[in-house]
Amino acid sequence: MGWHPGAKTPAKRNKSYGSHKVRNFVEMTDHPITPSIAILGCGLIGETHARILAQLGSPPTFFVDSDIQRAKRLAEEFSARASSDPIDPIRDNAIDAVYICTYHDTHAPLAIEAARQGKQIFLEKPMAITASDCHAILDAVQRHRVRCMSGFKLHYYSLAQTAKQLIGQPLALSAQVFDHRWPDKSWANDPVRGGGNVLSQGCHAIELLCYLAGSRPIRIYAEGGNLHHSTLDLVDSMAATLAFENGAIATLLIGDLGETPRNGKFSFQAMNGSKSVHLYDRLTRLSYFNSEFEEVFSGDEDGFLNENREFLAALTEGRQPETTEIDGARATMILLAGIESLRTQEPQSLGGLP
Repeated sequence: MGWHPGAKTPAKRNKSYGSHKVRNFVEMTDHPITPSIAILGCGLIGETHARILAQLGSPPTFFVDSDIQRAKRLAEEFSARASSDPIDPIRDNAIDAVYICTYHDTHAPLAIEAARQGKQIFLEKPMAITASDCHAILDAVQRHRVRCMSGFKLHYYSLAQTAKQLIGQPLALSAQVFDHRWPDKSWANDPVRGGGNVLSQGCHAIELLCYLAGSRPIRIYAEGGNLHHSTLDLVDSMAATLAFENGAIATLLIGDLGETPRNGKFSFQAMNGSKSVHLYDRLTRLSYFNSEFEEVFSGDEDGFLNENREFLAALTEGRQPETTEIDGARATMILLAGIESLRTQEPQSLGGLP
């Protein structure tokens, strides 16, 4: 994959009970100001963002990939420039913002240099896979006063917004992220470049749990380890419990142990004592239960679309995006504390979170 290098309206629901389709939670006119955007990393994720940006009226003007032919292919399609060196657009005064969709260990150096050059940043998840890289990105973004959006697409699903609206303040939550087995030779399973499934996809679950709980975690305890990638030095599975500042509790199960047939890859539940919500089937289905009846919603996989709308809106309105560098650093650091917990078999305090 080469260099893989604000306010929104919740989805509206019908008054009638049963199953029905919900509308996208973002219903807005695309902004007339068109920023100049560079895509760093032209793999699947970078290309997906490029096509959505074009759909929203802001096609990228620069593409970068270590495979120059891949960058040139997209550049030709979008009448843009191409390079194999990510520093080229970062130091180009004509570029307003960069999308960092590169290998995870490159996020920090690229984000830090982009901040130094005054670029606005869309940083794909995970922000980084070490605490030191997270702190370095936080320092650079805040010192140079640029905006940095963490790319947590689950946060921006219409049905996630609906679930948040329906449940209010939950008392207990659960998250399950189970994928098919990742190949040992995948870059994402490289302990240095990718970090493995727990760090790469667990950040999605942590961010959405924090959002639904409406609070910061204060403690984590975890079990797990390397269950079926014996040749790799990484944690591939984790079962964790979290305690939040507001008294809520949560469980998290994550691993590339195989998808479940009904829930699919992602499953999130929240209960508040009288009501419950369940997001499942890649967050395209939502079940709401109020102890008397169940209401089922159907939605779309619109997280990519809506997060790109949010980033463009933040740029043109001169405000912070809804998910910032703080959320990105926090998600990684919570998972790293979970890994420390399962290794030491001791609960880990999260009092030092940003």
